[in-house]
Amino acid sequence: MKIMLIDDEFECMLGLAGAIEPAGYRCEIFTEPEKAVAAYPLKHYDVVISDMRMPGMNGIQVLTAIRKLNPDARVIIITGYGDVETAMASINNGAYAFFGKPVDIADLMETLDKIKHEHAVRNRSREEQERLATEYIRLKKAYGELQLLLQEKELQRNGG
Repeated sequence: MKIMLIDDEFECMLGLAGAIEPAGYRCEIFTEPEKAVAAYPLKHYDVVISDMRMPGMNGIQVLTAIRKLNPDARVIIITGYGDVETAMASINNGAYAFFGKPVDIADLMETLDKIKHEHAVRNRSREEQERLATEYIRLKKAYGELQLLLQEKELQRNGG
């Protein structure tokens, strides 16, 4: 999975990336939230992890902007100021999860694994839908050909 990390403190995101990349996640770090939001539609990110307090845009603004681009986006908000109001605002605006700093890596990994599993299930479902659609088209064509054969047989039987 590809993860977009957004925090004005580069070292913080570098540390986070260093903790989660060994599990097979690919991370791209942005220190300017506006640039991150602009880059989001250009690349496929499976998860966005954003700090809450940053110059320019805060985490809720990032969350809102990303979810406008992709309503199904998985956005995780992290903050060093873990008050209840911020957590509620994050969740109410569609955040997938909310973590205080320092981030509990085990909890974050569990959340990322859950998202990874959801992606796998959604991909299998999409593949199955595509397979069924192809099979439906094949069967519809075969049914049409069978109808033509039956009509020809009926005409032959009736002397036509």
